[in-house]
Amino acid sequence: MSQVIPFRSVAAPPQVDIASLSARLIQVETAETTDEDLLDLLVEAEARTITALAKAQAGTLSEAMVKLATVVRRAGDERDGPLSTAELGLLRSTLRDLQRLSDAPMAAARA
Repeated sequence: MSQVIPFRSVAAPPQVDIASLSARLIQVETAETTDEDLLDLLVEAEARTITALAKAQAGTLSEAMVKLATVVRRAGDERDGPLSTAELGLLRSTLRDLQRLSDAPMAAARA
């Protein structure tokens, strides 16, 4: 008799709502407080949200545009310094999304 080897099924990665992440980031960015502990939490939430946006793969051009708009907004006129490492990661992720989305019609046409 042959031996049956069970394989665990691989779950699909959870779908991330890019628009919700962007909206959450705007809320964190515009929150004001004088409480140092709360300010630390806001800075941490901001960093986690930027990282989550960078990890999220845009499935549509609209989602890629939301990610790009986030980078552009954060690099606005009131900025004192260069983009952070997390923001650069978000920009790179957005460019990869745009490249993949722009290549998709070409690949479909070749098939």
